[in-house]
Amino acid sequence: METRVLPQEFSEVRAIQNEEGVWHIPGKGIVFNQRSRKIGWFHEIIDSRALEGARIDDAISCYNHNMNHILGSVRNKTVSYNITSDYLEYDILPPDNQTTRDIVIAPIVRRDVTGSSFMFNAVQKGGDEWVQEADGIIVRYVKKIEEVYEFGPVSMPAYMNTTTDVAKRSFDDFIKENKQQEIQYRSQFARMKVALLR
Repeated sequence: METRVLPQEFSEVRAIQNEEGVWHIPGKGIVFNQRSRKIGWFHEIIDSRALEGARIDDAISCYNHNMNHILGSVRNKTVSYNITSDYLEYDILPPDNQTTRDIVIAPIVRRDVTGSSFMFNAVQKGGDEWVQEADGIIVRYVKKIEEVYEFGPVSMPAYMNTTTDVAKRSFDDFIKENKQQEIQYRSQFARMKVALLR
């Protein structure tokens, strides 16, 4: 499972109170076709079609990924979401209690909390693609997400500077593939040289 935290300029988390005094927390949980800040050794771009066929209906929303502070769930209809060509946007109907108002709502209203985050798994085979650009920068393109487990407001305003075993395994496969390709090219080149000398 991988975790990503979106910066403020992407996520736009807010807390809004309606006329009946009910609080809602709308935000953008996943943003498509935007290059992330550096995540460990790579940047990441999530394809706008990455959520096609993904499982989301069991997703929950927590504050700061704390499973002891669940704000809502898709299944219970206390979290709704909408997928556009640019992002997955969500709307949370948090529990109406003093703890939530003090710990979650107040920091969002004050703009101390500005980020969103999501937890997901990419499809194991063909779910992502790694590219090394001319300047040496490594970019991971997430093309297919298998499941989104959780999304919601977090206090960190930038992408987490940590990596996951899942991403590393995928990257290791990319390096292995490149090495095998390089060996094949060298072998072909050697055969061509021999053929020319005859």
